[in-house]
Amino acid sequence: MKKFILGTLALSAIACADTATVLPYFGTINYDNSAGKSLKDSSKFGGVYTSIGNLDYLLEFSYNYLDTRYKDNVNVSNLIQHDVTLVYSKYNPKYMFKGGIHYINNNENANFRDLGSGIVGILGVEGYTYRAKSKISYGLDVYYSHYGSAHNETTINDTTTISLWQFTPYFSYGKTISADLGNTFTLKANFIDAKDYLDSSYFSYEISDTVTYKGAYLTLGYMGGDMKSGVRDNGFSVYNTKDLYHRSYQAKLGYYFTPKLNISINYTANDYEEYNAATLQLLPEGRNSIVYAAVSYTF
Repeated sequence: MKKFILGTLALSAIACADTATVLPYFGTINYDNSAGKSLKDSSKFGGVYTSIGNLDYLLEFSYNYLDTRYKDNVNVSNLIQHDVTLVYSKYNPKYMFKGGIHYINNNENANFRDLGSGIVGILGVEGYTYRAKSKISYGLDVYYSHYGSAHNETTINDTTTISLWQFTPYFSYGKTISADLGNTFTLKANFIDAKDYLDSSYFSYEISDTVTYKGAYLTLGYMGGDMKSGVRDNGFSVYNTKDLYHRSYQAKLGYYFTPKLNISINYTANDYEEYNAATLQLLPEGRNSIVYAAVSYTF
């Protein structure tokens, strides 16, 4: 029944669509070289994001494939993961509502399982105000993460259900400075309620700023605080591990060759404590780096 409802929703949206965007991407993750700070060696990933909509609605779909290799001294097979995300947003003159799901399926080894496969529910509301050449946006995203066959932080002998709530209020201010120059500043807070963990709550914050000049744009971002098993990027990125993230640095450089064709390069560095699913302990703090390229075209 769920597949039928989602399929009907997608078809009805396509029937009255005005524009569609397709964005394929691919990239790599390099983990800390020290075996004492990371059990993982590298990952490669790729996928596609698509959206269909007009001034009344937006239907977004994303598929991501991830292949992670562990270091030679770790006797664990490659982790293969598939992520599918579907989000529907309904717009009104002064506000927007959205709802969706993010489904995760992977082959985590039963003897080296962290959270395993799971599903995340996505709900959000946003208000916006236009003033001359500026736009103010403010809203709240709510995520419910459910992992039905996971290991907790006290035993690897049995699997259990782990559920988390995340509340992410945000504020954004965008301004058109001139015909060629614009700027958008965004601030987010992430409150995670993790009653199934030994530490039952986590807090982090995100700051980002995007400068546009003619066809080029640059986004710089920073995340601080503590995040475990969190959700980012409006529900499209899910950290389905017990890794503890402390800091994240992001940079994105892109260019519109035409109003419809855009290419971007993205870089992220994360300072975090990786979770060892075999010992149920966090490793000393290390760093991973993510690089990926994306191309988008709007029809």
